[in-house]
Amino acid sequence: MILYNQLPEELKRDIENVSKKVDVKAGEIIVNAGDRMNFVPFIMGGSVRVFIENDDVNKELLLYYVEGGQTCMMSMIAGFTNKTSKVSAETEIDTTLMLVPSDKIRIWQIEYEEWNNLILNLFLDRYDDLISTIDELSFKKVEDRLIKYLDNYKDQSGNIKIDKTFKEIARDIASSREVVSRSLKKLQNDNKIKFA
Repeated sequence: MILYNQLPEELKRDIENVSKKVDVKAGEIIVNAGDRMNFVPFIMGGSVRVFIENDDVNKELLLYYVEGGQTCMMSMIAGFTNKTSKVSAETEIDTTLMLVPSDKIRIWQIEYEEWNNLILNLFLDRYDDLISTIDELSFKKVEDRLIKYLDNYKDQSGNIKIDKTFKEIARDIASSREVVSRSLKKLQNDNKIKFA
C-alpha cells in the first residue's frame, strides 16, 4: 500500500499547505455517521477504528483500522462525492491527523498519478478488509474471530497484552460481552491463548 510518506515531495507540500494538523486523544470520535465530510483525515501517527452503528439494536460493527500514513476509504468516498459519512471513526490511541480539505482531493486526482495510485491501493486494501469482515461474521465462530482479533495484541513472546474491556472487545467482533467472557475463559482453559 502506498502511504503518505511515499508520495512525491511536491504533493506532500501541497497537502501540508492546505491541511490542518490536529492531535486527538485516545477514545475521541473524529467522524460520526451523517457528518458532512469537508475533510479527509490522514493518520500521521496513531490508530483509528472505523465502524458502523445500528441504533435499532444498539450495536456497532468494526469495519477496519486506519494506521499511521493511511487514510479512510469511507471518508475519501464521502469527501470526493460531497456526501455525508456512512461510518463513524474513533481514535484507539492518541493520534495525529492531517485534515485534508475535500475539494483538494478532486484536484489532485487530475494533477498527480501518485494520488490516484494511493486511492486505488486504499480501495483495494479496504475491499479486502471488508470481505474478510463479512466472511468472519458469516462463517466463523466467535472463538475463531476472537483468536484472530487477539492476534493483533500479542507481544514478542506470544502473550496477549490488551487494554480493553470485554464489552469493547465484544463491540469490535460483533458479539456480546457475555459471549466474549465465556469464550475467553474457554480459550484460556484450552491453552489456546495466554495473557501477559
